[in-house]
Amino acid sequence: MFNWLRRRRLSAGARKRLLLVAARAEEAVIETHVANLIDLLETLGNEIDFDRGVEMYVEMMSLNETIAVAVTNRLLARLESPEEPAPHQRSRFRDVFR
Repeated sequence: MFNWLRRRRLSAGARKRLLLVAARAEEAVIETHVANLIDLLETLGNEIDFDRGVEMYVEMMSLNETIAVAVTNRLLARLESPEEPAPHQRSRFRDVFR
């Protein structure tokens, strides 16, 4: 995909900017998956358990293992965040490990 990168040397500054943009894009993708997964879990309600819901999402979206782990970790951190969300943002999964 980025074969042109191999043909031409980038300056240190350009390489740094490229890596920064790629990191921001990956973070945005992970955040989008987390938001979508929370929506899925809330939509399914009590029809499936938490672990199965996450597993289904990962399978449906064909996430590779690296992204799946990042999304799952971010999801768990978000649901167990010490910050108390507004009442309309509370999730039934907030205390999933308590």
